[in-house]
Amino acid sequence: MHTGAANDNFPERLLKLREVRAITSLGTSTIYRRMSVGTFPKPLVLSDACVRWKESTVLAWISALPVAA
Repeated sequence: MHTGAANDNFPERLLKLREVRAITSLGTSTIYRRMSVGTFPKPLVLSDACVRWKESTVLAWISALPVAA
């Protein structure tokens, strides 16, 4: 199983909400609240009942977080 970001050998991974929660340690309500105010990446809409986040977008969001002093 591939767990890294996209490269020449693997396509971009699309993450389910449970995977985004596990990677970020944020709860569902927090993720959606932050999305609504523009402080968390919005998912791709695959169908009316299916959304997925690009792994690279979530990892970039994590990398951009400020470091505690």
